[in-house]
Amino acid sequence: MRTIIYNGKLILKDTISEQGHVEITDGVITNVSQHNPDKDLLSQADNIIDAKGMYISPGFIDLHTHGGGGYDFGVNSTDSYIVPCEIHARHGTTSLYPTISSATFETMEEAVVLYKEAKYINHSGATMRGLHFEGPYFSPAQKGAQSEEHLRTPKPFEYLKILNMTDDIKRWSSACELDGMQQFTYELKKRGILPSIGHCDATYEEVKQARKWGFSLITHLYSCCSTITRDKGYRILGVTEAAYLIEDMDVEIICDGHHLPDGLIQMVYRFIGPDRTAIITDCLSYAGLDAPDGTLLGDRFVVEGGVAKLLDRSAFAGSIATFDMLIRTALKAGLPLKDIIKMSSITPARIMGIDKQTGSLEKGKQADVIVFDKDINMHAVFVKGKRVL
Repeated sequence: MRTIIYNGKLILKDTISEQGHVEITDGVITNVSQHNPDKDLLSQADNIIDAKGMYISPGFIDLHTHGGGGYDFGVNSTDSYIVPCEIHARHGTTSLYPTISSATFETMEEAVVLYKEAKYINHSGATMRGLHFEGPYFSPAQKGAQSEEHLRTPKPFEYLKILNMTDDIKRWSSACELDGMQQFTYELKKRGILPSIGHCDATYEEVKQARKWGFSLITHLYSCCSTITRDKGYRILGVTEAAYLIEDMDVEIICDGHHLPDGLIQMVYRFIGPDRTAIITDCLSYAGLDAPDGTLLGDRFVVEGGVAKLLDRSAFAGSIATFDMLIRTALKAGLPLKDIIKMSSITPARIMGIDKQTGSLEKGKQADVIVFDKDINMHAVFVKGKRVL
């Protein structure tokens, strides 16, 4: 099957072309041109889509999402994976990493088993590229919305059991200052799993050491990250400052319009840059649904003002955003669209090592392609060449 999407503005890696078209054959991008096709070429296609001057873009890649459509990933049934993937695809996400919060290892093992089943029957939603474990090896001082009863230090007998169950774990967020973390990090790297610093109370010096072990990403920068403290008058830098000072450290930010004000989004963009910054939803189960104020998410969180909070309102618990909302937030903060899309596609793809497969409009890559208007409303979504919207 051959599909041509034409008459749109092409969002390429470093520029936006005012016109052009994309050809898709059997799920793969077979041509990208900054010109519109002639009538002969259009006549050879099985499907043609007139973008009518809208944007033709690589699909969004969400590195950090906990669910959607009323489901938390990895709980009770394969629907807990399939439904959120379908919901997020309708909002432009073509690849995602289901994220499992700190829990018992029995719960984490169940999530692994369900993922193995779901990945083979997920045919109409975003591609699941692998699991992201967010915890349970976190600092209680930076726990945020993570359940403190599940937090602990890494023990080989525990993590080796779950690592030996599966090759589906692609990322693991942990606090790098905990005892046993060096050995744990080496084990992750040996298996091709990305170690990420999250919910962490480390000093800058500890983060520098962790970078040498293999940590290369900071989980939701500014959220549950240590920052400058003072000891007998001396200032000690934390994780937040390390993000700016370690030149090859990548970061992700929750760009939902609540977790970070415009000024912080601008700072990250200006001083860390779009090549090292991925924007994420960090969304909970109510993403993609109407969630009026007072909506309870389990027995620990409540929706209020468009964001999930702890019941005592002491901290955010996560977003309820879909990815299109992130793009609007970044535009409102004054970031250029071409760089926002980079932070939503090729940069997260590079961070996770899938940039040869997806993340940009290039010949030979999987046809993860979306069409959206100036208000970031989706008009077409293709996942590996299959139209799902």
